[in-house]
Amino acid sequence: MVDLSPDPVTTTLLLSRLGDSSDQSAWVEFDARFRRVILSVALRFGLARTDAEEAAQETMLQAYRDYQEGKYDRTRGRLSSWLISIAHHRIIDMKRRDRGRASGLAEDIESIPQNEVMQAFEKALERTVFEDAWSWLVEHTRGSDDGMLAFELTAMRGVPVSEAASQCGMSVDQVYVARSRITARLREAAERINQAFRDGL
Repeated sequence: MVDLSPDPVTTTLLLSRLGDSSDQSAWVEFDARFRRVILSVALRFGLARTDAEEAAQETMLQAYRDYQEGKYDRTRGRLSSWLISIAHHRIIDMKRRDRGRASGLAEDIESIPQNEVMQAFEKALERTVFEDAWSWLVEHTRGSDDGMLAFELTAMRGVPVSEAASQCGMSVDQVYVARSRITARLREAAERINQAFRDGL
């Protein structure tokens, strides 16, 4: 869950705080922000769920250790490229450890073009931003909002507007109005979260 009051913490600020080993809250937030993204990338390139989770955990722990040891230089490359590079190696390691698979599979992932890995990272990041924005919106919507349910049914689950209106006790016009209102709020939350995530990334 991302706190938007007043604004989410930027990645740049998190990085500056990670240099202080006593600031555990910075690590918790950094890990929560990017572990899900790395997990999605690992799954995208063929790891089983448990292996993908392990690869994501090892990636984040190595990133934390290396950052505190001064091994990341922002003047030499983007944080996202650095994280992906670490994840790439961890995914290869998991492939090699995977029993019953040919060693060639590990080589296959090494030959994946860098732009494909970055595209997977970008898509996973976009999904993470949307999930956090939606979670924030649900958390901060007062009481029982039939409009939220109508939006979820129509925009996220693909339920026809007329059917959603019936389920929510609303008219079709009311569903459209609710969708417009919630879309605007969701877009605003997503933009603020996205800016914070990408600041320093």
